[in-house]
Amino acid sequence: MSAVLFFFLQNTLEQCSVCAKPIMERILRATGKAYHPHCFTCVMCHRSLDGIPFTVDAGGNIHCIEDFHKKFAPRCSVCKEPIMPAPGQEETIRIVALDRDFHVQCYRCEDCGGLLSEGDNQGCYPLDGHILCKTCNSARIQALTAKASTDL
Repeated sequence: MSAVLFFFLQNTLEQCSVCAKPIMERILRATGKAYHPHCFTCVMCHRSLDGIPFTVDAGGNIHCIEDFHKKFAPRCSVCKEPIMPAPGQEETIRIVALDRDFHVQCYRCEDCGGLLSEGDNQGCYPLDGHILCKTCNSARIQALTAKASTDL
């Protein structure tokens, strides 16, 4: 092949959106752009996303689903971990109370530690910004009432 023909072919081939080199073999198309399959990677873990589900953030950065959830999922106000689907799942349950986010297992009474999402203590009875079960809420109200009556 002559140098002129090679130069012509190289200039007519699509260029990879990441490395800007011509794509000589298989083209991976995503987000309206062309990539070498090995150049199409997650911005966080750099794993190849060829044939793997991915998503794009508001800035146009490409993420594997797991890293997208790790970066953008709401954080539990108790354990500080992201609230994200279990491996192999697409959805999860997030509890929001008093403008705070909770995992189902972290949504507990601040006084007795009872789980508020199920069982006899189900439900949140907030008091002064505290997440409480009905029993502990009643006990705090009684204590506040008793203190108020002795202060008179």
